[in-house]
Amino acid sequence: MSIVLQPGTYEGTIKSATIYEAPSGAVMFQAMVDFEGVELRGGICLIQKDGTLSERGLKDVKTLYGWENWDWGKFDVEPEQLAGPVVSCVVEVNETDKGAYSNIKYMNVPGGGQVLAKADAKSLASKYGAKTRALFGGAPSAPAKPAAPKPPAPKPPAPKVAAAVSTMEECWEKFCQANSSKGEIELYELWAMEVKKATNKDQNDCTPEDWGKVRAGILPF
Repeated sequence: MSIVLQPGTYEGTIKSATIYEAPSGAVMFQAMVDFEGVELRGGICLIQKDGTLSERGLKDVKTLYGWENWDWGKFDVEPEQLAGPVVSCVVEVNETDKGAYSNIKYMNVPGGGQVLAKADAKSLASKYGAKTRALFGGAPSAPAKPAAPKPPAPKPPAPKVAAAVSTMEECWEKFCQANSSKGEIELYELWAMEVKKATNKDQNDCTPEDWGKVRAGILPF
């Protein structure tokens, strides 16, 4: 058995797809993915074996197909009718007594991950204006007027340390990296436990500060 793809992240096209319910009770989205002539099978967990909805998996499949809502009836078609979406896959190599072969470890929406917020131009100008003028030139700010002597000011209180913040997407990425040996279903189960342990909340109720706690527990800032 030969290695058809080296370990890494590849984009491929879904050639066919279906859903199935495992004996454990977990419900999986399974797709045959074509990587320019090399086809591998990969899956996304939709419902965990304890009946918990895998929110990320459901959202990823919904995004892949551009659906506005979730309807199980959309899968009541021939597998080839679900062909077309492009997916980003993490490929690994497995060693067996019959040889080595490549396998899809994770299947994701292309370009998924942390959503970056638009920066505030005025804040950036205030913070970095002097440095960029020094580098590229431009009109300097008016010089400040000499300040009149002032009595000694009281010692300011120690600045408060801002709480670390993060996002669910960033935490999930770090979590998958820290648990790269785990399978898809096991990852979702451990993920729910990790979030609960760090925040005592369900992931839908977590704030950016809560995700900061989750990230710190996975990989300290």
